[in-house]
Amino acid sequence: MINVQQLSFSLNHQCLFDKLSFCLPAGKIGAILGPNGRGKTTLLRLLLGFQHNYTGTIKLNSQVAYVPQLNPLLFSYSVETMVSLGRLRHLAWYQSPTAKDKKIVADCLNYLRLTSFADKPFNLLSGGEKQMVMIARALASEPQILILDEPTSALDLHNQDLILTILRELALDRHITILFTSHYPQHALHIAEYSLLLHRNSSVEFGLTADVVTEKALTELYQIPIAINQINHANGATQAVVPLFH
Repeated sequence: MINVQQLSFSLNHQCLFDKLSFCLPAGKIGAILGPNGRGKTTLLRLLLGFQHNYTGTIKLNSQVAYVPQLNPLLFSYSVETMVSLGRLRHLAWYQSPTAKDKKIVADCLNYLRLTSFADKPFNLLSGGEKQMVMIARALASEPQILILDEPTSALDLHNQDLILTILRELALDRHITILFTSHYPQHALHIAEYSLLLHRNSSVEFGLTADVVTEKALTELYQIPIAINQINHANGATQAVVPLFH
């Protein structure tokens, strides 16, 4: 569970959060939406303890793993080595991976359908494949909370769907609490039970996604008219977010 109460924080004399409070229940998925520069990544850094000098309380009651935005690596590790790095928190200094560690890495590779890529250099993978490896590395640390910063950024539609499907499976199958930032309201409507909207004037909205991710709220959030339409298809119904560009 992620519990934030009365969080206030300013950066470069700009107030990003003023007594922000929200609670994401265990095993649920939460999305953070907001315009560029509003503080989505900064909020994740506060939750993870990377950013300080705030007031209020932040409580994460379980082991946490973090998947940052994708960046090129200086060294081209193999996929298996990248995933193995997730086991470091469980190893003593200079300790070699045990049979248990190797099995967990193998299980994570298998779960993310990456076994055939195990020996391939990470830097030679596609964007979608890299993101799957980063999620596998996070899972190897055996977290109960998974925090992701724009996990579908710069991915094509197929890989966006693949990542979202994996996140939903992790919440359902492993009861992992998941919080992610996104520029796509559609993703919140698709998999997130809860959403946090960070408006430009430092005001916020938090609640069930169906209640807070509305046409009115998104229009105010992004300063452009937005419509939400229901699309019926063979697998059921989907809510489509349509920006009405000028």
